[in-house]
Amino acid sequence: MRKRETGLRERVTRKRRKWPWILLTILLLLILSVGAFWLKYGYEIRNTIADGYSYSQGLKVSDFHPSNSTVIYDRNGKEIKKLSRSSSSYTPIKDINPDIKKGLVAVEDQRFYIHHGVDMYAIMRSVVSTLLHRRTEGGSTLTQQLVKNVILQDQSQNLNRKLKEMVIAQQLEKKFSKQQILEFYINNVYMGHGSYGFSAAADYYFSENQKDLSIDKLALLVGIPNSPLYYDPVSAPKRSLNRRNTILYVFYQRGLISKHTYETASKRPLGLKVNKRKYDNDVSNNYALNYAVYNATEELMKSSGFTMEYAFKDNQARNDYFARYRQEFERARGKLLDGGYTINTTIDMDVQNKIESLVNKTYESYTGRSANGKLTPQVSSTVIDNKTGDVIAVIGGRTTQDDQMNRAINGYSQPGSTAKPLVAYAPAFERGYLPQSTVVDSAIANVHNWYSGYTGKTTVRHALENSINTVAYKLALQDTSYSFYDDLTKMEFARLRPTEDKNAIDALGTFSTTTTEMASAYSSFSRGGQFIHPSNLTSIYDNDNNRYIYQNTHMKKDIYTKNASYMMINTMQSVISNGLGKAAALDNYKYTAGKTGTSDNNKDSYFVGMTPDFTIANWTGNDVPSTSLTSNEQTLSMQAFKAEGEYLVSQMKEKEEDFKKPNTVTVSGSNLSVNQSNEQPTIQDVIDSDFSKYISAQEQKNTDRLYNLDYRIIYHLSKKEEYKREDKVQSAIDKYTDNPITKESQYDSKLSELQKIRYLNANVKRQSAKNDFNQQILQMQKELNLSQAMFQAAKDNKKIAKYQSEKETIETQREQKRQSMVDKLMPQYNSQLQKVKDAYKNNDSDKEAQKQKLVDIMNEIRSYGGNVPDVKITVNSNSSSDSSSSSSN
Repeated sequence: MRKRETGLRERVTRKRRKWPWILLTILLLLILSVGAFWLKYGYEIRNTIADGYSYSQGLKVSDFHPSNSTVIYDRNGKEIKKLSRSSSSYTPIKDINPDIKKGLVAVEDQRFYIHHGVDMYAIMRSVVSTLLHRRTEGGSTLTQQLVKNVILQDQSQNLNRKLKEMVIAQQLEKKFSKQQILEFYINNVYMGHGSYGFSAAADYYFSENQKDLSIDKLALLVGIPNSPLYYDPVSAPKRSLNRRNTILYVFYQRGLISKHTYETASKRPLGLKVNKRKYDNDVSNNYALNYAVYNATEELMKSSGFTMEYAFKDNQARNDYFARYRQEFERARGKLLDGGYTINTTIDMDVQNKIESLVNKTYESYTGRSANGKLTPQVSSTVIDNKTGDVIAVIGGRTTQDDQMNRAINGYSQPGSTAKPLVAYAPAFERGYLPQSTVVDSAIANVHNWYSGYTGKTTVRHALENSINTVAYKLALQDTSYSFYDDLTKMEFARLRPTEDKNAIDALGTFSTTTTEMASAYSSFSRGGQFIHPSNLTSIYDNDNNRYIYQNTHMKKDIYTKNASYMMINTMQSVISNGLGKAAALDNYKYTAGKTGTSDNNKDSYFVGMTPDFTIANWTGNDVPSTSLTSNEQTLSMQAFKAEGEYLVSQMKEKEEDFKKPNTVTVSGSNLSVNQSNEQPTIQDVIDSDFSKYISAQEQKNTDRLYNLDYRIIYHLSKKEEYKREDKVQSAIDKYTDNPITKESQYDSKLSELQKIRYLNANVKRQSAKNDFNQQILQMQKELNLSQAMFQAAKDNKKIAKYQSEKETIETQREQKRQSMVDKLMPQYNSQLQKVKDAYKNNDSDKEAQKQKLVDIMNEIRSYGGNVPDVKITVNSNSSSDSSSSSSN
C-alpha cells in the first residue's frame, strides 16, 4: 500500500516538474513569434503610427464643417455645373435634439464618455464574441468611426488603416472635447441616399427638423449608421422597422424611455415622408454630365479602398458584391455632392448636343409610348475616341423629360451577334484561324441561324458577314479554357454569368451589357488589342486635402494580339461592304468596320461600328423587352451610326486612311496571312508606348510648380513632416520592388499598387523628391508593361510552337498517306505497262485503250507526288518502224 502511495506521489511530482518547462517553452515561442512579426512588419507599423500622428497634427474644427461646392468643368476649363450641398446642413451641438445624443451613445458607444478614443474593453468583447459565439460585434468607438469616414475616408479592411485610425482617434480626443466630437459625428455620419448627418436624414426621410422628431422616428435614424443599405427605410422597410424596434428596446433598457413609451412607439408605422427636393444637383437632364458624376463617384469609391470586381464564383457572390457596391456608391456620391472637389472632364457640349440631335432625328417618327409613358423604342449610344479611349459623347435615351435613366451606363440588354467578334472570332484568330479559313455551318446543339437550314462549308469571313450562329458557337466551343471569359472580365463587363457557369453560348450575346461596355471593347481592336477603361474624366482634385484623387493616365491592358485585332477589323469591314451592315456604310468615309446584332425574338437591336478614329455602339429596344422590334426598327441602330459617323468624320477632320496594319500581316485581296519572322517588334511596341508624351507633360507640370522652399510656408509643413510623407512613398516603392511580378495574373494587382503609390506621391510637396518618385514610378510602370508584354509574347510563342508542331504532324501524315497510295499504284503501273507493250507488239485493236489506261495510272501516281517517267514504245512491223509515246497530260 505504501509502495503504491509512494509511486503515485513520485508521478505527481514528475508532472509538476514538467509544468514550468512547458510554460517556459510556450512563453519562448510567444516571444519568438512576436519578434518575427515585428521584424517583418515593425517598420511598416512604425510608419503607420507616425503617419497617424502626422494626420492628426493638422486637424482643425473646419475639417468637419461643410466644404465648398463641387465644381465640374468641360474640356476647355469652362464651368458646366456647380453642385450645391446635397442635403446636409451643419447643426451646432446646442441645437441638436438631446435624445439623438443620448440614443447614439447608448446604442453605438456606451463607454463614449469614459474611453480616450479607443475602447480596449469593446475590442476584447468583439474578439470574444467573434470567437465564442461566431457573432460579429463592432469594437470601434464613435471617435474611430468619425476618423474612418471623415478624416481617412477609407473603407478598406486592413491592419494599417485600423492602426492609423486608432492613433488619430486618440489624438482627436486630446484636441477636442467629447461634445465637439459628438457634434462632428452627428453632422458627418452617412445616413443613406446621399444624406450626411442627422439633420439631412430627418429632412430626407420625414421632411421634418431633427428637433421635432418623435422618439420612434429618432430611433429609426439612430439605427441607420450601422448599415445604411441594409437598414434603408425606403428599400427595406421591414428590416428597418425591426431595427427601429430593437433600438427602442435598447432605449428602454438604458432607461432613456419608459415601458409605456417603448410599447406605444414600437407599434407605430415607419411614418416616412421622403423629401424629393433636388438641391440643384439633378444631372439627369444632361447625359454627359450624368456620366461624369457616375465616373467620379466610382473613382471616389476606389480611392476609399473599394475594389471593383467583374468575375464572380456564383450568383450569391455576385449579389453580395452588388449590395456592397450600391452602399459604397451611395456613400461616395453623397460625398461628391457634399462638396470639396474639382472635376475636370473631356466633355465638349457642342459635340454632345450635335450627336444627341442626330440620334433624336433618326428616331423622331417613332412616337409610341410604353405603359409607363416612356417613348418606344428607346435608344442608347456611346462614342469612344480610339486614340485615347475617352468617351466623346453618351446618349442615354430619347429624352430626359420625365425619364431619369441613362441607358448608356445603366441600360443592360443582350448584345446579340455583336458579341461574336469579342467571344468567338478574335480568340479564334489568336488560335491560328484566318479570315479565309474554312468552317462548317451545320446543326449543333439547339443553336439555330436567323435563316432556315444550313449552308455547309464556308469561310470565317463569310460566316461573320452573314452572322452565322452555328459557326460562332462552334468557334467558342473550341476555346476549352474559356479565354473569352477572361477577356471580357479584363474589359470590365459587369454582368457576366458566374465563373462556375461559363458557356460558349455567350458567343451569341446571351449576357447583358451596355453600349459603353461594347464601344470600349470594340475600340480595343483599333489599338492593337489594348483596352482602356472608358471615362470622360481628366482628373478629380480634393480641395480640402490639396491632393488629386484621380488622374486619367489612359492606362492600357493587353487583351488581343495585334494580328488578331487587325484580322478582326478587316473581317468586320466585309460586314459593311458585303454583309448585313451595308445600311451603316458612311457616304464620306470608306474605311469602316462593324457588326450587327439582335437578341432573341428581335427584342433588342445592336450595331457597333468604327473608323480608325472613333467607335460607336448603338442599341435600340424597350426598357422591358416584351415585344419584338419591326424590321424598320431593327435598322435604326445602323441609321443612327451613319448619321453620327458622318458628322464625326467631318468634325474630327479624319483622314481617308485605312486601319493601321501590323507589319506581321500580309493582305492579298480578301486573304490574310501572318509572317512569323516579323513578330519580334511586339515587345518593343509595348515598351515604346507613349511614355515620352506623359513624361513631358509631367515635367512641364513640375516646372510650373514651386521649386523653392516656399512650399513649406504654403502647406505649413515642417521638415520632419515632409520627410515622413516621402518615407511613406519610398516604403511603398520598396515594398513594390521587393515583390516583382512573376505571372500575368498579378498584373492588375501590381497596377493597383502603382496607382496607390501615385496617390501617396500626390501628398509629397518637395518638388525634387516628387520628381524623383515620379521617375521611379514611370520606370516601374514601363517595366510592368514590359513584363506583361513578355508574358504575352511567351503565350504567343507557345501557341505558334503548338501550331507548327500540329502542322508538321499533319504534313507527315499526309506524306505517309501519299506514299502509301503511290506504293499501292506502282504494281498496277508495271502490270499495265507490260500490257501496253504487248498490245503494240501484237498490234492489238485495243492498244490505244490500253495506252490511255496507262496514262491515267501515271497521272494518279503523279497526283500523289510519285515519279514515273514518260514511256516510249517502239514496235517493228514489216521492216518499218511504228513509234508511240505514253505520257501524262
